[in-house]
Amino acid sequence: MKTIAFLFFIFLVQFSFAQKSDTIAYSGIFINYQDYKGNKLSYEVNCDSSSGKIKLNHFLSKNYIDVFKKGKKIQLYKDSIFGFRDCHQNDYRFFTERDKEYQIVENKTIVIYVADVAVTSANGKAREFVKKYFFSTTLNSAILPLTISNLKNSFPDNVKFHNKLDQEFSSEKDISTFDNNNKMYKVNYLLSQSVTNQNK
Repeated sequence: MKTIAFLFFIFLVQFSFAQKSDTIAYSGIFINYQDYKGNKLSYEVNCDSSSGKIKLNHFLSKNYIDVFKKGKKIQLYKDSIFGFRDCHQNDYRFFTERDKEYQIVENKTIVIYVADVAVTSANGKAREFVKKYFFSTTLNSAILPLTISNLKNSFPDNVKFHNKLDQEFSSEKDISTFDNNNKMYKVNYLLSQSVTNQNK
């Protein structure tokens, strides 16, 4: 009886440890887009520990990031890596601009991103950051502003998609609409439907 109780205790300890391990969040670096697709993080940092962090160097607009891990500092140039994951489990991609990272909010037929963009206020006296939407046709292609004209230019032969864009969006402000019924951004749904119809 004591043996059974002891084994049950060991099981509970192992189960509790496994549960705790599953809840630990990690940030890290995606070296290339294949790593992002494969969910493979390099230079992992335990978000529950103060022994490591990723510094993006926004303030000085540097073209590299610093990874601090186990007392060591590792410098990685933004144009040599794909992106990173933060402690909130959001994934980001670097592109061409030194001081900007693009959050990947959806990776389906096209990749959709959001980024904070500095704009001048109406009175012209101050700069503020507003969220803007972007897209790329693949994970390693150019990132473009999410506009109707850019979408049409990216798929010049998909006339059905062009027509759907004109039918569904009355202005550029609607282009970032999320389709709750289909659980994806509307432009991705329209594009997937137009591609499916073309293949029939």
